[in-house]
Amino acid sequence: MTRWVCVHGHFYQPPRENPWLEVIEPQPSAAPYPDWNARITAECYRPNSAARIVDGDGRIVGIVDNYQHMSFNVGPTLMSWLELHAADVHAALIAADRAALARLGHGAAMAQAYGHLILPLASRRDKVTQVRWGVADFRHRFGRAPRGMWLPECAVDVDTLEVLAEEGVAFTVLAPRQAARWRAPGGAWQLGPIETHRVYRCPLPSGRSVDLFFYDGPIAQAVAFERLLTDGGALAERLLSSARGDGLGHIATDGETYGHHHRYGDMALAWALASLGQRAGARLGNYEAFRAAQPATWEVEVVAPSSWSCAHGVGRWRDDCGCNVGSGPDWRQAWRRPLRDALDWLRDRAADVFEAEGALFHDPWAARDAYVEVVLDRQPAVVDRFLASQVALPLTPAVRQRALELLESQRQAMAMFTSCGWFFDDLSGIETVQILRYAARVCELIDRGQVDAGASQRGLLERLAGAHSNLPEHGDGRALWAAQVAPARVDLRHVVAHVALAALVDPARPGAGAAATEVFCYRVEEVDRSERRGQGARLLVATLRATSRLTEEDDVFHVAGVRRDGHPLVVGVRPCGDEVEVAAWARARTTLLEQFDAGDVVGAAASIGQAFAGALVDLSALRAHDGAGVVARLLAEPLAAADAALADVYTRDAGLMRWLVSVGLPVPPAFRAAAEHTLRRRMLRALAAEPPQFPAVRGLIDEAWSVRVDLDTAEIAYAAGGALHRAIDRVIEAPGDVAALEGAARAAEIASRMRSRVDLWHAQNAAWRLADEHLPGWRAAAATDPDAASRLRWLENLTAALRLGQPGAGATRA
Repeated sequence: MTRWVCVHGHFYQPPRENPWLEVIEPQPSAAPYPDWNARITAECYRPNSAARIVDGDGRIVGIVDNYQHMSFNVGPTLMSWLELHAADVHAALIAADRAALARLGHGAAMAQAYGHLILPLASRRDKVTQVRWGVADFRHRFGRAPRGMWLPECAVDVDTLEVLAEEGVAFTVLAPRQAARWRAPGGAWQLGPIETHRVYRCPLPSGRSVDLFFYDGPIAQAVAFERLLTDGGALAERLLSSARGDGLGHIATDGETYGHHHRYGDMALAWALASLGQRAGARLGNYEAFRAAQPATWEVEVVAPSSWSCAHGVGRWRDDCGCNVGSGPDWRQAWRRPLRDALDWLRDRAADVFEAEGALFHDPWAARDAYVEVVLDRQPAVVDRFLASQVALPLTPAVRQRALELLESQRQAMAMFTSCGWFFDDLSGIETVQILRYAARVCELIDRGQVDAGASQRGLLERLAGAHSNLPEHGDGRALWAAQVAPARVDLRHVVAHVALAALVDPARPGAGAAATEVFCYRVEEVDRSERRGQGARLLVATLRATSRLTEEDDVFHVAGVRRDGHPLVVGVRPCGDEVEVAAWARARTTLLEQFDAGDVVGAAASIGQAFAGALVDLSALRAHDGAGVVARLLAEPLAAADAALADVYTRDAGLMRWLVSVGLPVPPAFRAAAEHTLRRRMLRALAAEPPQFPAVRGLIDEAWSVRVDLDTAEIAYAAGGALHRAIDRVIEAPGDVAALEGAARAAEIASRMRSRVDLWHAQNAAWRLADEHLPGWRAAAATDPDAASRLRWLENLTAALRLGQPGAGATRA
């Protein structure tokens, strides 16, 4: 008798992109990573593609691709981010599905409804589009039709299941409490806790059906919220014991449980999966493989509506139902209902506009369903093909733009219902602010060309007035909008200002002649550009065309700015107007250039202020990570001066600091600040050098100890991880290079001794493969070949520092 085991991971992050930029802006709380997607990728998504199995001494004795041996779904918006920013993880997920398909005859991946909407609360149209987009995204990435689909928050009702069945989805996974009643073939209906070791068929009013799995609730709870992940062996035993006969023992949790929520959770899962894979009478599988082996014969009906994370059906996403994360003992979530009502109103208003202007399309709602083709690939040829097939009118620039604006308004109108906007405890949470930003973008897009261009936003804000934060400083929805939503808005003028400011800091941007610059989701082209330099100043005078790559909205702007040492950086940006305005600009442009050429920099700056009165922008117009880089370049020179000044203090008084330490006296704060800053900067430079300067690093460690400066910071740990990554890459390129091996070993020794978390993942993977391929041969040759002996010594040092056991000695690589 074979017992089946399946572990399902729901991998998802709420979308964090600014809806006007389509990029995630810096998130300091995720430091040292630029944003939370990057941080969770490093802590969870990447480690699970090569998870470690360790022995009793903590040495790595096996590396396992967890994804190949589990069931998983990844949110489509997260997959899009991974494709752009972590292509190796994106590729690993696709490869894992194919490996499972080859091994079991059925892939490991399930689809997900495209966004993370609570489908029972969505309109019928939105349910259909979300399922169709989820299927299309899955086909696009995995190259096959999905059989299963994950429902956001496992939120379900009968109509949602009908949509799944209509769209060819065969099964989904729910929590055990979502089963209302169930029965054996020909048997009586049973109430109470459902048996989770089989798959059930759920008959629907239409005559169709969907298969349903109900995961083992107690084990899933123990994995997600208790301490079961501290022992991979115990997890394996619990899963196996829940299978019952030849049935299925299975759990479903957030995938982030394995490494992000629980550090080393990926390793515990790897141990459990490896153990189960070697166990007689156990079979690691996935849901589709189990369905094929044991088709559903029992029937079930669901609690409708219901979800896995709300005991009150789906109240968590519309009511003050009592479900929360416990942020404040007296906090209430009465804000949820007015937020839901306000966005429902906006959704319906957007739908009315979409239908009113629907003559643009052969069928507006069919066009919306098909728009996922463009969402997945915004190459111009794809957009052209889509518009040619869906738009009923001649494709003039104005028709193209309005068609894309309407479709974007619908994409954002679905995104504004992302479930996490209601999940947490307060209106002011970043997740709620994010969905309100989507709503702001909807208002903007649907009101373009309307007689009353601000009506949608006014109507929405009137309704948001009833949503109140638990924190008095945030007020109601209107105040939150003014403080955190409106400032995130970006238009073409802001984009041009960003490019102009960056060009004044770095004259290589945006390019020369008619070359175009891609910035965020926009394209900026130079119509003309003139620059001058002199007297410690730089003048930029240009005409730039900006175009949205999403909606094809475009406009042309006149730009002028002066950068002067010691003065705030400000540029003027205004749209080109009629012939009179163009002529005025030509005169102003000539005046600016003549003033600067004559050495009158102050006069040129004053003329810019007059010519662009009310249209001046400062560095606050810089956006996202690109803007942070521009500011870093702007600060490079003054920071270098500050570095030098602090280094002078430290160099002059280092001997005095060492004496104070030696006699047990405190180092004065000013001296300590100079020492910390100087030694940490020197350490970062030594690690960033190419190749890293490891003798200098060792000397700095000793020097820091002598003056009691702690170099074990998160920033230095991040840099050490980068140095190790680069050192290992040199070994990969030339495995027999003794110097490269020595550099990698020394980098690993430093990284492994740090208290702060250093990312050793890439280095351990590479060193494991290197040892597997070369260790036996180098050992055999070491007795007679000095070079082989040197290679062997540094490779052994490298594997020891990285805590690697010996590949091939009972180890696994799967």
